[in-house]
Amino acid sequence: MLNSIQIQLDEVIAGARQVIIDIKDDNGVIVGVLQPLTMEHLGSEYIIKMLTDWRNQNMENFLTQFIATPERTRQWMQDVLFQARGQMLFLVYAQNNLIGHFGFKNLTSQSVLLDNVIRGERIGHPKVFVFAGKALVRWLQVTALVKTIYGEVMTNNITSIMMNKQIGFSGWKRHPLVKVVSGIETCWELGVEGDLSPDGKYCFKLLIE
Repeated sequence: MLNSIQIQLDEVIAGARQVIIDIKDDNGVIVGVLQPLTMEHLGSEYIIKMLTDWRNQNMENFLTQFIATPERTRQWMQDVLFQARGQMLFLVYAQNNLIGHFGFKNLTSQSVLLDNVIRGERIGHPKVFVFAGKALVRWLQVTALVKTIYGEVMTNNITSIMMNKQIGFSGWKRHPLVKVVSGIETCWELGVEGDLSPDGKYCFKLLIE
């Protein structure tokens, strides 16, 4: 099954298969759509710029922190995002405007990590990203048949914590973060639940089963 899903993901990224996920509110009204980032977007200066700007504006909420540039964003898409197995990033549209993105990675036959969520523009329904998260969770459960969906949220990211609670995540186990600096990049690695962080920074691991 997992190989079959990977083939589908590869086809979507290559542009050979189309996937559009409707984002619906609690009344079933469509308030936006999720559209996968594909190889075609490598040539879009607008998409590259938006992804780069949003990444820099929200740097402190990521476990890997660096100054993004359009060249680095395009290289990451080409060499990492589109090459990694079990990974996809969806562009979020509301009222025909690109407003952010929502992705997943580490997809296996048992589990997947929701990842790389940014609301870059305050356009559309106030809860559009809650609805987007629910739509992506349903799509993964139906399409990939995963049993467990994970999330990772820094404990000081109140907006993301509230959003993930509304999506349906539970568990909320606190892990210390350990700082690792490599050149111009800072990475925060998850430690063992219950331990102390040398830098006083922590991350919640949460799940939907």
